[in-house]
Amino acid sequence: MPRGRPLCMEFRLRPLAKKVLPQAVVDALRSQALNLPHAAERIRAQRAFSAATNAPPYLGVDVLETLQNKYSPPPEYGWDERAVEVRGMQRAARILRLPGARLADSFLELGCWDGMVCSGLCLEGKSATAIDSRDDGFDARASRAGARLLRMDAAQLDFADECFDFVYSYDAFEHFASPEAVLREAIRVVKAGGFIHLDFGPLYYSAMGEHAYNSITVPYCQHLFPRQMLNDFATHRGLKPIRPGRVNGWALESYRQLWDKYDYILKKVRYRERLDLSHVDLIRMFPSCFKSKSQHFDGFVVASISALFRKSSNELGEGETPSSGQLPG
Repeated sequence: MPRGRPLCMEFRLRPLAKKVLPQAVVDALRSQALNLPHAAERIRAQRAFSAATNAPPYLGVDVLETLQNKYSPPPEYGWDERAVEVRGMQRAARILRLPGARLADSFLELGCWDGMVCSGLCLEGKSATAIDSRDDGFDARASRAGARLLRMDAAQLDFADECFDFVYSYDAFEHFASPEAVLREAIRVVKAGGFIHLDFGPLYYSAMGEHAYNSITVPYCQHLFPRQMLNDFATHRGLKPIRPGRVNGWALESYRQLWDKYDYILKKVRYRERLDLSHVDLIRMFPSCFKSKSQHFDGFVVASISALFRKSSNELGEGETPSSGQLPG
């Protein structure tokens, strides 16, 4: 009889772990399991990166052709009505498991697109508002559930100071042209003692950071090939070109510096940088293409960030509220 746990026991333990362990621990364990097979390759890639020069900064179109044929498009994200509903409910449930969320009454989502996360919160008895720069994605089901969906610029919110208990954003922060302006506004509109939750990625410098995977399937294509070559290649193949401004281009170090800049008023309650090592072999194979873009290896392997901050008023004095004018420029 083979050693180890029976497979049936393994399947029983997985849902049990989700019920017993905090979601952050479950996510960390899942990430470790996914990245473990690539751990040795990461070491080799980091060595090659450290020894590399900055030349050549890009590869030729012949390599692009070879790699495009090697990598398949990722699985469909799922935009049918059922998938959108399930994803919204799952994210709402995850938010309500975060510290402070169950006791919060008013929620604001930044960059909501369909607004279905707010729908899930409303069904749990919460007051939820969602904003997006476009309104063509708003789902009528969210409005029927009680969510308030508004077209608005996240960097210039039309809300009074300190009017929400909980501000959050899913998979949008890497798209905002000015993440700092959006964070400043989130700080302004959340109440003292309230929470800001940001969960976003893939970051621009990571393997899928160009967000072009439904057209150019090559991981790290933004570092391996110049933009004009990528778009000429896409046009020649009848694929959609990479739209400028789709992502903000921020590196991991820029986000770290942003959190540090506002640590006088934002306390980290939970913070995690998720790794993706599945394509780290490309860094080992073409290290100069990466070294010429950044000296920080971590920025290429951290794919996403999940952060929960709590707003403090300690630095402002007793009874003061932080207005936009009191935030650092």
